[in-house]
Amino acid sequence: MNKIRIIGLILILIGIVVVFAPYNDLTGFLSGCFIGGGTVMLITGKIGRYKSN
Repeated sequence: MNKIRIIGLILILIGIVVVFAPYNDLTGFLSGCFIGGGTVMLITGKIGRYKSN
């Protein structure tokens, strides 16, 4: 696994842990952001776009 995919897996794990935090208005939003971003990074394995000449 490359570094980006490992970071994506870590973000997913953080998102799952945030779900079990005491209820707050922001916990659902943060959990969704972490899990969504981690899933995209885990699947694609890259952050930016390729430059086309």
